[in-house]
Amino acid sequence: MQFMKKYLKRIKKDEHGAFTIEASIIFPILLLLTLSFIFFALIIYQQSVLHYSANTVAERLAFVWDNSDKDINTGEFDKYTTFPGGDGLYWRLTSDQFLSQFGIDIFSKGNATIQIGSGGGGSLPQQKLGRATTNILPPGATGEVQYNNGLAGSEIVVKLRSPLNLPSSLSSLFGINEIEAEASHVVTEPTEFIRTIDLAMYAVKSLKDYSGYITKFISSN
Repeated sequence: MQFMKKYLKRIKKDEHGAFTIEASIIFPILLLLTLSFIFFALIIYQQSVLHYSANTVAERLAFVWDNSDKDINTGEFDKYTTFPGGDGLYWRLTSDQFLSQFGIDIFSKGNATIQIGSGGGGSLPQQKLGRATTNILPPGATGEVQYNNGLAGSEIVVKLRSPLNLPSSLSSLFGINEIEAEASHVVTEPTEFIRTIDLAMYAVKSLKDYSGYITKFISSN
């Protein structure tokens, strides 16, 4: 029994073969962990690039939404909406899908959703959305852009998809074949907002004046 204890103590103190164990077990594990972090960082990078592209498309479309003649990259234009061939004076009421939220689809001509790079066509919102091209997107990316107009405001929604640029074996290992990104941007028109407020104030004042006339007329009779 004493011999066994001494033998075990001697084995514990003996360091022969320790480096072999570390080299055959620990180092491969560290290498695999390092490679996993690198591939994970590549996935995060591609996801970030795709999301940045989606946000760029949504922001540019929202910026030039008030005039179909505006350049999507610079915002320059040489034609106002009231000029011949422009959007028209009342395009926000008849062609901007504002009435569709009340169930009136006389002017809307379908949903305002198109594939990026298709060139638009159809309704005026689709033509405005058609200014987004695939040149803004990363290589191999596809997606769609959608316009939503509601009582609380209007927004541009962009959804993109892109294949994962990694070897197929690694894609299978992570269980991911493609990545997706979605971004939205509110359409802001300060000038039109001021006009709407002025119109609302004028309407309220006119209603008060007419209500006073009606009250006097009823009282006199």
